[in-house]
Amino acid sequence: MAEKYYEDINVGFVVRSRNFCIVTESEILEFGQRFDPRPFHVDPVAAKQSVFGGLVAPGCLVFALRSRLMNQLEPSIAYLAGLGLENMELPNPVRPNDQLFLTVECLDRRESKTRPNAGIIRFANTMVNQNNATVMTMIAKVMVAKAGTNNFVGK
Repeated sequence: MAEKYYEDINVGFVVRSRNFCIVTESEILEFGQRFDPRPFHVDPVAAKQSVFGGLVAPGCLVFALRSRLMNQLEPSIAYLAGLGLENMELPNPVRPNDQLFLTVECLDRRESKTRPNAGIIRFANTMVNQNNATVMTMIAKVMVAKAGTNNFVGK
């Protein structure tokens, strides 16, 4: 499928991941040990005594998995740069063997004031698990390439 450029994306444009990612226990343990060594991320036995009642993925890992899914969207979006995030929420925990899916919707768009080869788009991101429980929501502000431009050249 063709890549979507700034001109192709209007308010209300929606794309959903066709693929999903499965979060493994070993991924949670490894990421937790390395970046967020709290008992509910690194110790399945101790995690049973936590507020979660079991092992859960760190929020940073959930965000990284969202990025993986974002890069696998079909059609892909001609991203040039991430510019910021708003209102990230993690309403439900991600557990071992969860299957995660991503939906991205264009909330608004505008021409870039400094780069004629790009526009700025705010996308609502919603990630759900196999039970359709929302595990992450956020708004991502990104720079998207315009069609037919050399998108790696500066201003």
